[in-house]
Amino acid sequence: MLRRPAPDSLWADANWRRYWLSRVISYIGGTITYVAAPILVYSLTHSALLTGVTTATEGLPYLLFGLYAGAIADRIDRRRMMVSSDFINAFVLATVPIAEMMGRLTVVHVILVGFVSMSVWVFYDAANFGAVPTLVGKSRISAANSAVWGSTQVFDVVMPGLVGVVVAFIYPATLYWVNAFTFLASAFLVRSITASLNGAREVSGSVRDDVFTGVKWLWSHPSLRTLTLVGTATSFAMSALMGQLVPFADQHLGIHQGDPRLGALFAVFSFGGLFGTLSHPYVKKYSPARISLVATSVEVVVLLLIPWPTNWLVTCVLTFIFGFANILAVVNVINFRQEETPEELQSRINTSGRMLSWGGGGPIGALTGGIVAHYYSPAVGVFVGALVLAVSTILAWNSSLRLIPAQRSEATAEALGAA
Repeated sequence: MLRRPAPDSLWADANWRRYWLSRVISYIGGTITYVAAPILVYSLTHSALLTGVTTATEGLPYLLFGLYAGAIADRIDRRRMMVSSDFINAFVLATVPIAEMMGRLTVVHVILVGFVSMSVWVFYDAANFGAVPTLVGKSRISAANSAVWGSTQVFDVVMPGLVGVVVAFIYPATLYWVNAFTFLASAFLVRSITASLNGAREVSGSVRDDVFTGVKWLWSHPSLRTLTLVGTATSFAMSALMGQLVPFADQHLGIHQGDPRLGALFAVFSFGGLFGTLSHPYVKKYSPARISLVATSVEVVVLLLIPWPTNWLVTCVLTFIFGFANILAVVNVINFRQEETPEELQSRINTSGRMLSWGGGGPIGALTGGIVAHYYSPAVGVFVGALVLAVSTILAWNSSLRLIPAQRSEATAEALGAA
């Protein structure tokens, strides 16, 4: 018999369940497109460079629009912003399979859809960052983020392998239909949330003033500033790896399109991430900043090893470890930012951090990996990402982050445990 959740549990809150389900459903569709897009571009062009460009353009919108999206989300109704973004994205993604059915699909179309879709999602994400602390309360931020990331990682494990098999029988463009429908489902679920997603806040001045206020606050916080730069380097290295995973598998491991092992490579990365989120009960007593530093150090070691083996099983093991460390680093950077940031700045500060990591580090890492792979090899492209992350991690260990206690206070740990 199923047990009812405790009254103070996240899962006893119907609004939280609707929010969680909306994130999981849309993430399923996003995972499918994440795997299908590079396969689609590589099948159209057989170019490692254009495959890297595809990943780069999907992260570029955060660099272009992140700051303004955060400022707007701190001023208007966050639920309306999230729902509108979901509806627009459903329409944009549906154009890919429609163009394929009409025989008009081109690589430019695929790359452009990725750019537009991510541009719209930046505004959703800005509202989402501010909505979570308001919906669950600051004492439960860590538990909420772990619940979302842990659940989505389950599908990250299953979906890449499934997509790897499916694309052997179905053209990758057709899978974009699934993502379009998941955005529609997410929109209706967010609309059904009855609780407010906005806390008390004063709105004055212009959007431009709000942008500068957010950037100034983030830059004046030494620990957040340093951890944001580490997050940027982490995104650079991960994008260099993931942007070249398809060409790397093709050229170095002998795994080609339609081979289920291609999906397995994506799956083990997500499987490692799943185990990373499940470790939350065991690491919650430690500071998110310290967890991120340790996890990033592990990523450096693994990334330096990945380019060398030619045995796909060894690559799978290394990719699993990288996925484990990466999710710990990413989630705890987010935890730290949301715990340190006041309500009226949540969207701005978090999108500023995401802008630098996903908008700056991600596209630059993917593009750099693609260029290096074009002139040398995908393995060298991955190795360059490892070197950038190594330098930033060494600098971080010698910054003010070392002064943050490794363990939380007993009161904080008890509050997190109750969540």
